[in-house]
Amino acid sequence: MRKKPFILLGVGAVVAGLAIWGFVEGRKELALEQEREKPVSVPSRVVAQDGGTALVFDADTQKRADIAVAAVHEVSQRGEIEALATVLPLQELIDLRNAYVATKSQADRAKAPMEASRREYDRVKSLHSDDRNVSDRVLEAAQATWRGDEAADRAAREALDTVERSARQKWGATLASAVADDALLFRRLSEQREVLLRVAAPAGSSTTKSPATVRLDAGDGTIRTGKLISPSPQADPRIQGPSFFYTAPVDGLLPGTTLTAYLPAGAERTGGIVPGEAVVWWQGKAWFYAQSAPDRFVRRELTGAMPVEQGWFVPGLQAIRVVVRGAQTLLSEELRAQIQVGEEGK
Repeated sequence: MRKKPFILLGVGAVVAGLAIWGFVEGRKELALEQEREKPVSVPSRVVAQDGGTALVFDADTQKRADIAVAAVHEVSQRGEIEALATVLPLQELIDLRNAYVATKSQADRAKAPMEASRREYDRVKSLHSDDRNVSDRVLEAAQATWRGDEAADRAAREALDTVERSARQKWGATLASAVADDALLFRRLSEQREVLLRVAAPAGSSTTKSPATVRLDAGDGTIRTGKLISPSPQADPRIQGPSFFYTAPVDGLLPGTTLTAYLPAGAERTGGIVPGEAVVWWQGKAWFYAQSAPDRFVRRELTGAMPVEQGWFVPGLQAIRVVVRGAQTLLSEELRAQIQVGEEGK
């Protein structure tokens, strides 16, 4: 009977040992699980250097990330000023054409009887002078008819002149003549093969001559070229500066559309052209990555740039190499490093 307490104590010890072992193993398993669930720490590729920070991508990493660079060479570009371009509706020019045709037809119709009655008057007058072969009454009647036809002809010609003067005052001599003559310029506009633009330079700008071409930016990433028609005889009421008429390819431009126009002005400047595919946008600003070393890339802001057909002209930019493919990857890596540093500082 005395052995029973010892047996109970032994069983208790075994149970306690098993409980302790289970607790220890559970803690190990929990620690292993927590270790597996910890985020994998990726080393930062951002390093500090003189003038800021740089991203370090060795040749193999650049290949895996599909990063490509290209050389930017120095070029000369004439200075430009921004102007407002508006695509004008053509209905007014079409109405002008119809008014011109109507008044021209009326003038032509009035001219024929006037010339006929004048010839008749000259004939009757000659007969009257030759021993009065016709009476005074016949002569007076012929003269009255001629004078009446002459007045009708003069009124028709004045109406036509009024239409032409009004057209020149609003559209300038070149456009007015194109409408009157149904010239190729007017036909291309009326058939919607080209659009008509009024380009208004800022008030007080130095642009007094009519640039033969103008660059147009509709904000869709496409740079269009406008060709000069003539200066406009009227200023744009919104800008109050010198205005010019240009034609441009339709390319989806609708009447009433406003574009930014770039008029050449001032002396030439030296700089570099950053391709459009090299530009990334962050915090409302444009940036590009320059290759400072074979394995290093530095982000630069696209300041003072103006859009050109090949991308962006940056005044003062010297010959460098820029990232033309994979710039977004570099920006994402740089931002990831900033987030990681911020989390470590908490």
